[in-house]
Amino acid sequence: AAFAAALACRRAAGDGGAAFAPLHRSVRQGSHLTPRLRPCPAVTQPPVFPRSAAARGAAGEAEEPSAEAPAKPAQDAGSKMAMLRFALPALGIYLADPVMSNIDNGFVGRFAGTAELAALGPGNVVANNLMFLFGSVLNSATTGLVARAWGAGGTEAAKKELSRTISFALTAGLGLTFCYFFFSEPMLRLLGTPEAVLKSASVYARIRGLAAWAVLAQGVFLSAILATRDAVTPLRVVLTAAALNFVGDYLLCCWPLQTGVAGAAWATTISTFLGFGMMLRVLARKGILPPLRLPVLSEAGPVLEYAGPMFIITSARVIGFTAMAVTAGLLGTQELAAYQVIIGIFVFFAFMGAPLSQTAQTLLPPLIDKGDSVGVKRAIGNILGLATVVSSVVAMVCFLALRYGAVLFTSDPEVVQLVASAAPALLLATGTLLISSSVDGSLLAAKDFAFVVPSQILVCVIQLGLLQIVRRQHLGLPFVFMTFAVRLWVFLGGAAVRIGLGYGPLGRVLHAGKSTSSD
Repeated sequence: AAFAAALACRRAAGDGGAAFAPLHRSVRQGSHLTPRLRPCPAVTQPPVFPRSAAARGAAGEAEEPSAEAPAKPAQDAGSKMAMLRFALPALGIYLADPVMSNIDNGFVGRFAGTAELAALGPGNVVANNLMFLFGSVLNSATTGLVARAWGAGGTEAAKKELSRTISFALTAGLGLTFCYFFFSEPMLRLLGTPEAVLKSASVYARIRGLAAWAVLAQGVFLSAILATRDAVTPLRVVLTAAALNFVGDYLLCCWPLQTGVAGAAWATTISTFLGFGMMLRVLARKGILPPLRLPVLSEAGPVLEYAGPMFIITSARVIGFTAMAVTAGLLGTQELAAYQVIIGIFVFFAFMGAPLSQTAQTLLPPLIDKGDSVGVKRAIGNILGLATVVSSVVAMVCFLALRYGAVLFTSDPEVVQLVASAAPALLLATGTLLISSSVDGSLLAAKDFAFVVPSQILVCVIQLGLLQIVRRQHLGLPFVFMTFAVRLWVFLGGAAVRIGLGYGPLGRVLHAGKSTSSD
């Protein structure tokens, strides 16, 4: 199904040779995957239970901006080399957070034991899912609005659009901080968290929640900088904060203190605050830092255009991943610990597709708005070509990491065996997800919410039904992740049919060029 979707898009984009020719592209990011609040990714991307809304931040030097967005030839902007110049630094941004999530898992699992490692599972679900939900909506809105404004009006236009989303991000973030402080334990009980890990999971969620406002704001800031097609500056920011997080994990989880999940949570929270401060500095140097103010309802129209559909889309994704974590918890403490190791590794590899989704959402909107059929065809052809190659390689490496790498995160032989047993299912899920992220990012760039929203609701219902069967039959962790793979296959099948037949904004633009050339 994954390759069928890719083939449909490639065919709609023109013949195979043309699809790989240098071309113009315009694109954006997607979902972001499941361990903490990270960049907010495409619709089918797993919730990054990132610790910062878009990855961690830190300091970076930015060149002085010009008043207008730089005008680059369309051909150069959409070429494979131009895509790689943007995508490779963006990949570093996305991978920094899942790398640190896995380091957290390693420190906690090796120095605090299986029960504390298991507590990271529900703790991350509560700590990240609400932030991921709001972050996905706000990040996607920021990317789309700022990318269009940057291309049309330069710095001032971009600053105006960023002002809309950051005001909503800070307001929502402060509300989440309040919610986490007072309601973390009730939410964990509602999820059926085992008593053996409830206290540790609650402490973790409360500490992480202190930085909820900074997480959402940092994600919006990062999305805005990426929308200006600058991936190098935020990469410096992210790497600096990630380094601080690593040092914090060592000091608080290994030596001189061994405070378990609480130490890991504090390390993440402190690095998030640092990243937020340094991101402010970067935006000021680029000339797009807006004045901080309360949100104004009269200015919410453009944000709500994204917010309504994205809220439904992201909710469907969050529900699916939450149900997966709940199912793992019902299987037992060992299974829950194994799930936490698996999801950490999976998210790392899943984010390999995020730069291509980000590229689609950053570069495609101006092309689609102009009706540039040739540019859209070439861009999508290149993106899908790269996605196909990347998905094949990354899926195999993910398989090997799960099969042989669990010993890096736990010394419990039963947990190691459970992780290895899920490797084949993750091979399928990861390979499908990387292609799905590119297709999904292209649909978001076209604002094809009329398809994406109902399709995400449908695949969520299908996944929940399959997870119910897994629970009743006690089928184990491999089948938990197979439900995610099936979800992606159904989504890609529908997307392939829609685009291939020329329906929706993206399908119409792609097929318009065919009609013109045939005439």
